[in-house]
Amino acid sequence: MATRSRTILRLQRTFRITVAWVIIAVLAALFESNVLQQRGLPNELGALLQAHTLRAAILGVFAGGLYMFVLRPRLRRLAFFPAFAIVAVCVACTIVITDAALPALRSVEEDGADAIERVFNLAFLGRVIFYILLAGVTMIAVRLSDQYGSGGLPLLLGRYSKPRQEQRIFMFFDMRSSTRIAEELGHERFFNLLNDVYADITDPVIDTRGEIYQYVGDEVSVTWRLQRGLKDQRCLECFFRIREKLQQRAEHYKAAYGLVPEFKAGLHYGPVTAGEVGLVKKEPIFSGDAVNTAARIQSSCNRLGVDLLVSKDLLDMLRLTDSRFTRKPMGEIALLGKKNPIGLWTVERAGTTTRVPAFPAAQMQ
Repeated sequence: MATRSRTILRLQRTFRITVAWVIIAVLAALFESNVLQQRGLPNELGALLQAHTLRAAILGVFAGGLYMFVLRPRLRRLAFFPAFAIVAVCVACTIVITDAALPALRSVEEDGADAIERVFNLAFLGRVIFYILLAGVTMIAVRLSDQYGSGGLPLLLGRYSKPRQEQRIFMFFDMRSSTRIAEELGHERFFNLLNDVYADITDPVIDTRGEIYQYVGDEVSVTWRLQRGLKDQRCLECFFRIREKLQQRAEHYKAAYGLVPEFKAGLHYGPVTAGEVGLVKKEPIFSGDAVNTAARIQSSCNRLGVDLLVSKDLLDMLRLTDSRFTRKPMGEIALLGKKNPIGLWTVERAGTTTRVPAFPAAQMQ
């Protein structure tokens, strides 16, 4: 299921890239036709639109798909310019191949020329530069989206320029025994451990349409708009996919750090006020009881000896009627300022027993 959702997400992004490139190509064809007309040069708008649209569609599907499915997972650890250089070479090669294979993409002047003349002329070089720059802008957009999570576009469009009320799910995700591990590894190795963990949890969060809200030391908070997080139990799936990913990478962590990191998490939902703060380094914040309650729920995992706790309120919304999950009541916690206590449940994948922490409760934080 994780592979399927990841594939769907990458296909959606490839489609968006293709549509954006086609729209830009149509505008470029109109601009080119207008320039040629003003200079009194012959031009056929229909032929220009056909060539530009077809080329953009092919490049969007092939180059965009190549980037999303093959290059991006391998290049996102690189700085922008080295990654851009690799993508630029791929785009240039794609244009050479498509223009050579499809006569409809060539201009009138190029159609009767041989292969060398078709490549070494200003019109062809202009197209290569245009699409390389377009690929660079697309890479920047994708990286910004990755940086801000799936909520990046609303943020860039000013969705949170004024405070607004939203219903959101929050998951607070915290490493077990982090203080003891930091003392054993030292600051630099512990930092590298956190960096590896944060890299490994990225795909599970993105695949379940989550937004990474904050990194605070060894704690990560993830949020979903309510309906997005409820669909297909994505907020639960996120936790289990993160745990599975870390277990799959167990050998790496043992070799590099002598341990396999384990995490605990708390989930809750409720109304929050969302808005941007700051002038120089703007970022969205979510203020409300739901955020504090999710953090308190996560802190109860150690006392109850479980990896995952979900509030009864959220569990009722999730409606776990299928056989993928098992659930067990874990009592209630009283919260300061709340009249009624919060019911807690632990949830596991079906066929998985409730996990016992690897370290005694006295050692855990």
